[in-house]
Amino acid sequence: MAKASTTTSSRTYKAATRRASRETRGAPRSSTGAAAYTLSAAREAELLREAESLGESTVFFPGKLARRVIWASRIQLAAERDAADLVRTPFPEDEPALTREEIRALRDKIELLRVTQSRWQAVQQRQERAIAMFKGPAAEAALHRQALLRFFDLRFKKSPEGQKRLMAIRAGSGDADLVQDVSDLLVLCSEHAEALRKAPRGEADAAARLRELSPELARMLADKTFSPEAQRARRLRDAAYTLVVHAERRLRAAAEYWYAGTDKMKDYAPFPVSRGAASIGGRRKRRKARGRAWPWRCAGFLNRWSRSLAGEPRRRDVAGSPRLTQPRPPRSIAPARRGSGSARPP
Repeated sequence: MAKASTTTSSRTYKAATRRASRETRGAPRSSTGAAAYTLSAAREAELLREAESLGESTVFFPGKLARRVIWASRIQLAAERDAADLVRTPFPEDEPALTREEIRALRDKIELLRVTQSRWQAVQQRQERAIAMFKGPAAEAALHRQALLRFFDLRFKKSPEGQKRLMAIRAGSGDADLVQDVSDLLVLCSEHAEALRKAPRGEADAAARLRELSPELARMLADKTFSPEAQRARRLRDAAYTLVVHAERRLRAAAEYWYAGTDKMKDYAPFPVSRGAASIGGRRKRRKARGRAWPWRCAGFLNRWSRSLAGEPRRRDVAGSPRLTQPRPPRSIAPARRGSGSARPP
């Protein structure tokens, strides 16, 4: 009986793995040529409203979408297989009863997780491209900024008000500060346009180039920052993952009521946490413990060192040993030796 159950569980896991792998790659669900499973617009809007209703009580999605989809699909297939038992689970009065519709709805939530993860990745890729594109124009603008500041340093040599404006431009750092510096410098250039045209080191060309770069830098800065669109995409992705986790927990609780201690529970096991992520908390605790203990370790070392200088016996020596019965001589007095033997007591 146990062997048959194990075989069934293994077959169910392999089926879920094959199906979820095809869905992750966008392939058809079955060999009959059926279309890939997709959410209808109405169903997606309904699930998005449910996800948004979670507010801040969401679980951060740890990544590994393909593995996560395979694992959740395995649980959903096992729940469909055992639905006749699971729907009769006596949940507490403050929880709704488990239904077949709720079991089938896990499939929709898995698909919503895939959709929201794809949208978040698209936003993230646009942000990464904007960051890479920003570097070239920013470096060029920094060079022109330096040239114009050198020009205005000389022009405002006897003007405290002008020097204050230059100090304000030089203050701060970062991409946003560079964009603001370009805007402030262009104001100065417009006020001293005649002097710039007479400057012999190409300051007029630098000002003209900054006028071209200024709107481009402002646009790319907006694209590379964490925009409200990116925040919403990540929040919806985490909320969709939370819906999947909550649904799995409900199915797992029902399965534990019916199949605790049997091989069927293997199909409802929680997603394994990576070894590195699980050990982070332990490493932090050990580092904190070592940080608190180092003064006491130093004190113990100094205590042992002072005792050794005074010739006192060590506490961890075995009782009755020569070190305990006869104290160690001071280090300034070299003990006599006989051949290659140990030191002779005084």
